[in-house]
Order: sequence, then C-alpha cells, then structure tokens
Amino acid sequence: MNSHNEPLTFEAMIATHKGILYKIARSYSYCDEERRDLIQEITLQLWRSFTQYDPKFKLSTWVYRVALNTAISFLRRDSLRKAHIELTDMSLLTEPVDSTNTELMLEIQRLLKLLNKYDRALFIMHLDGLDYAQIADVLDISASNVSTKISRIKQRLNTLFIGDDNNG
Repeated sequence: MNSHNEPLTFEAMIATHKGILYKIARSYSYCDEERRDLIQEITLQLWRSFTQYDPKFKLSTWVYRVALNTAISFLRRDSLRKAHIELTDMSLLTEPVDSTNTELMLEIQRLLKLLNKYDRALFIMHLDGLDYAQIADVLDISASNVSTKISRIKQRLNTLFIGDDNNG
C-alpha cells in the first residue's frame, strides 16, 4: 500500500482498512444508526492515535486493536454517543461491497452475535485471515491461547449452527 518514500496519510490508512471498521461495527452494533456512530467513534480514535502508530508493526493489526478497544468501550457507555468527526471526503467511509453470499454472511453475523465480545473479536480476526500471532498481538495473549480459543469457538459455533439447522 505505502512505499517507504511516501508518508502514510490518515486518509490512505482509512481507505485501505475501512473494511475492518465495518466488520467490527457490524459485529458490535445492531442498528444502522449505532453502526454509523461506532464507525465515527473508531475513526475518531484512529485519528487521535494516528501519530503514535509505530510503522515497525503491521498497520492492520494496529487498526484492529484500536477498533476493537473502541467498540468494546463504546458498548460499555450508558450515555448517548455524541462523538463526531468531519472528514474532508466522507466517501472514504463508504462501506466496501462484499460479493460473497449475503445469506451466508447474515447467518455468520447472527452466530457471531451469540459469542461474548472477546470471543467475537477473536473470531472476526480469524475469519479475516489474520494468523494466530497477529491475533495474539492485537489481544495481547499467546498464539497458543489463540489456537485453543479458536478451536473452542469453532466447536461452539458448529453446535449452534447444526442445532439451528436441525430445528429449521
């Protein structure tokens, strides 16, 4: 994405990794308005901490960490969320089009919502193709712990999915 000669801009970072923002927002909020608020809050937190990003670490891992921490904090708040951010080009935050099977994606999202927040975060990263070491970095746990947790989540989701399939 970014050659070593050109500096990373906030807009380029958002444009490249906005899919992460939408995955997290869909997994942690249940209505369109709340999702938009959460995406704004994540974007604001990314903006606030952008100058502290250390390029020796993978950018997507850092974005996941900020997005997940923000989403979890966002859900804990009782008061109305009024954080606003103005970007010069709001098209940067247009949700990327996913050409995968919509019905399957809705079922996966439904099953993910049955997991606790921590397991949901872990499994979203797994589904997004992050390896155990990357997930471990984001969640600050060991890679072997990630492996164990993913195995348990898969077993639980498999039981839930098969159970639902037998009932339908």
